[in-house]
Amino acid sequence: MSPSKMQIRHIAIRADNPEELSSFYQKVFGLKVVRKNPRGEKPSIYMSDGYIHVALNAPSEGKPKGIWHFGLLVPSLESVKTFTPVYEGERAPGRHAENFIYDPEGNRIDVVVDMWPTE
Repeated sequence: MSPSKMQIRHIAIRADNPEELSSFYQKVFGLKVVRKNPRGEKPSIYMSDGYIHVALNAPSEGKPKGIWHFGLLVPSLESVKTFTPVYEGERAPGRHAENFIYDPEGNRIDVVVDMWPTE
């Protein structure tokens, strides 16, 4: 279901060891794992506090570790396309499809009209 206004809904982080980082976020902040997806040798791990999501991914070759992007849940992609091009992201079975934009500094921002479950 699309929201009536834009909402920040996820932060994606690239990490050498998503499992170790997941354990840290569970112990320190009480986040819960809501999904794991295979992604190469290490899984992508999706966590939530019941509202905001944290996606932990192994870094791609040549890509830096750390915060990769953040995502906004939007009422429609058309409202975003009024201001900037929207690029179609990866679509794969069992994975959330993400569309994205770039801000004027080149930072990636995912824009989606639905999200994976928070629990």
